[in-house]
Amino acid sequence: MLIRDPRPISLLTGDTAVEAISKISTNRIVLNSENNTDRIVVCNSNGRVVDAPYVVWDENGVILLHCTTEIPEYLSSVARTLSKNSSHVMNATGAIERFVCHEKYLPLNTGVSVNGLGVSGLYSIALNPLDYENIHVADLSLDILIEFGGLTDSHLNGNHLPHHIGLLEYVRLDNGCYPGQEIHARMDSRNPSSKKLIRINLHGIRDINSLTIQGHNCRLIPEWSDNYAHGITHQDLDDGEYETEFGIVHTTTVNTAL
Repeated sequence: MLIRDPRPISLLTGDTAVEAISKISTNRIVLNSENNTDRIVVCNSNGRVVDAPYVVWDENGVILLHCTTEIPEYLSSVARTLSKNSSHVMNATGAIERFVCHEKYLPLNTGVSVNGLGVSGLYSIALNPLDYENIHVADLSLDILIEFGGLTDSHLNGNHLPHHIGLLEYVRLDNGCYPGQEIHARMDSRNPSSKKLIRINLHGIRDINSLTIQGHNCRLIPEWSDNYAHGITHQDLDDGEYETEFGIVHTTTVNTAL
């Protein structure tokens, strides 16, 4: 089954596109025909994540696969930077087909794919797959996104630090002076991150903001599916089934969020 992902897609044209988006990201990316996919994390001045799009190299420019439901405002500053070199930011939503699927069901004739994503690293993003007429296609919903281990607007839009929602590996303090870098540097020196993002099967538990699992506090992120929620807890918590004050829960680490 293919899940059609309607979240926004942007195309950045010009030779300076990679440099322009690297300047606003927590990491400097290297993107070319051989290393054709990467990810950036964009934070606000408080160091909290605004967007974490996957980035795809294309002969026409650089494609941003946004995690937000709306086109993010930071693209305006990127557009101003690119316009100095007669380059542009274009809305490619609809022009590029974006799907999510289990890795083993990835269509054979897929233009570009990003693999090893989501819960247990079992999911892929597929761009412009061909010959999928005989494959069942469904629309991405909040339930599916949370079940697969995807980021929702509650994870983004300045609500959480990258250290808490599975994006710490994309934070590199040597990348210039990106928004929020000072906060991240202070965290690294005084309070190293010990948090991770998990998916929780709550077995019917509802209307709680947090719970204690094996002595670790777990803060739940708003926007739940019918069966799952995401939570931020201590990195030492192993995946498994646990008895809590609200009943039995099953936890799984979100390795690389969609």
